[in-house]
Amino acid sequence: MMRYPLFGVRRRESLGSLNHYLIGLALVVGAVLLRLMITSEATSAAAPFITFFPATALAALIGGLGPGIMVAACGAVLASTIFWTHPVFEFVAEDWVLLCFYLVTEIIICLVIDAMHSASSRYLMLIEEVESKTKTHPFSRETNQHCRQAKNDG
Repeated sequence: MMRYPLFGVRRRESLGSLNHYLIGLALVVGAVLLRLMITSEATSAAAPFITFFPATALAALIGGLGPGIMVAACGAVLASTIFWTHPVFEFVAEDWVLLCFYLVTEIIICLVIDAMHSASSRYLMLIEEVESKTKTHPFSRETNQHCRQAKNDG
């Protein structure tokens, strides 16, 4: 089991499992529903991807790179088909720029969160290695006893 010091929880399954992809799909549905609740006819095209940014970040944080990228891709497809006011697939240059900017930003978010997961894993493996070497070291018991004694005396 992997422990995340940032959250103080233990991960029971590896990143990118089926459950994480299902959570990602639930986040996509939640992002669409939230966007539908906060949108009006006048603002429907103003920020079509706004609710997909936190959904992608949460999916990557919970499930890793794969679920994060999946949520970003679903967000791109759904937002461009549901929330743009002109007919579907009649993209103008601004739409392509907006869509590309959204996808690049979401990929960067997913990669940064994946790097955080990797750094956390390396940190925990290093801690376990140090703890295992400390427990097997012949002087560790004596050192621990001296430290406890000095603490009690001082």
